[in-house]
Amino acid sequence: MSSNNEVGEKPEDLTGIHKELHDKYCAFLKGSGKDTTLQTRRSCLRQWMVYCQRNEIDPKTSKESHVREFVDQNLHKADTMVASLLSTVSVFYIWACNRNYCETNPAENVSLDDTDYNHIKPQTSQKVKILKQRGDTDDAVIAIPPEDVQKIFEHPGSPAIRNELLLRLLYQTGVRSVELANVRLRDIDFGKREIRINSAKADPGDDNYIRYVYYHENLDYLMREWVEKQRHSYPTANESDYLFLTQQSPQMRPTYISRIVKEQAKEAGVNEPIGEDANGNTRWLVTAHTLRHSMASHSANGTHPADPDEDGIPVHMLAKVLGHRKLDTTMKYVSTDWQQIRKVVRERGPR
Repeated sequence: MSSNNEVGEKPEDLTGIHKELHDKYCAFLKGSGKDTTLQTRRSCLRQWMVYCQRNEIDPKTSKESHVREFVDQNLHKADTMVASLLSTVSVFYIWACNRNYCETNPAENVSLDDTDYNHIKPQTSQKVKILKQRGDTDDAVIAIPPEDVQKIFEHPGSPAIRNELLLRLLYQTGVRSVELANVRLRDIDFGKREIRINSAKADPGDDNYIRYVYYHENLDYLMREWVEKQRHSYPTANESDYLFLTQQSPQMRPTYISRIVKEQAKEAGVNEPIGEDANGNTRWLVTAHTLRHSMASHSANGTHPADPDEDGIPVHMLAKVLGHRKLDTTMKYVSTDWQQIRKVVRERGPR
């Protein structure tokens, strides 16, 4: 018996205690300001409650065997999705026990380290962290390795020139998809390889509203081919002063940019589904925002191929490029790379 709806099937309504606990936990997440976890947790918890409801299991008194059966029924899904489902059930019961809705956590002794599940290798390290800590924490967008970023560049799709330029600019500059969508030709200084950005997360007049980002000379060919040649062939070019457009629109939408990243990352073999949002839409491991996080991590840690000395970009400078007011925000973008930390400390630490 599956705990999920088939394609095209009307979502099953939760009722009674299943709906009550589901709604209370979702209200807690939203009320606590954990917006980044809300959609994933709500979707995963709903799947657990549907499973309990269909099998006439009271979620307040569910057993470890129920959790294991629930996991077993979802083993056909991507490893990251299985990890997300299990972690959601676990942290939900920690929350429920702390509020006396339940007496025990049936997921307490269910772990991906178990013999039954140790073949599961979630690529999203935050999911594993949640499982091990057995606590509640925000989901983080992770950085992907530089070699995976390169694979995406090698699979730009069509039109190749436009898409590769778009993908490389996202990574080299660390801009948000909405900011790239708003870049106009007049914002670009082609000689200095500098782009003026109006921040999507600041208001006019704020000291971080206007910032400048920079691209490498290896994009000169792509930029020239797109701006001077291919862009003019688009029927919307005459009415557009935006850098990126489509055949139907004079301005490419941020969602269109994100779709290019997700589709080409999938084509490159480095993308996979990690869950569903509240509307049942698939959430993917690699998105446009992933490239922003990857740029931040690789730049701060000095782990990309263009930094052979592994010096990295000072975090206070990186914050300016990313448009962050606080260094704490930038640090959240930098994934911990213990291999690099170990190497740098051994080379540069005190003797």
